[in-house]
Amino acid sequence: MSELLFCYHCRGHHPRESMRQFPTTLGLRWRCLRSIEAARQGIRERELFGKLQTEANRHTSRSQGQYAQHVRSLLQEQNGKLAAAGSRLAAGRE
Repeated sequence: MSELLFCYHCRGHHPRESMRQFPTTLGLRWRCLRSIEAARQGIRERELFGKLQTEANRHTSRSQGQYAQHVRSLLQEQNGKLAAAGSRLAAGRE
């Protein structure tokens, strides 16, 4: 399995083979070839790339939020069952 690196530009993880170090004011950072090529295009193509990337980021964010909400609800349900079992156990001791 290839090593995944974080692209500071599109905020995604990509295989090392599709990444290049890119100079920034803070030093060298990893950037994916897709974003580098998109930046070389005309204004319309760059805007389209940006809109597509924004939509992909929104989708990822929503998915992660829904998953986190699902996990929280499962944990709350499990905690409720544990609390009820603890109450029954405590009542049985008295």
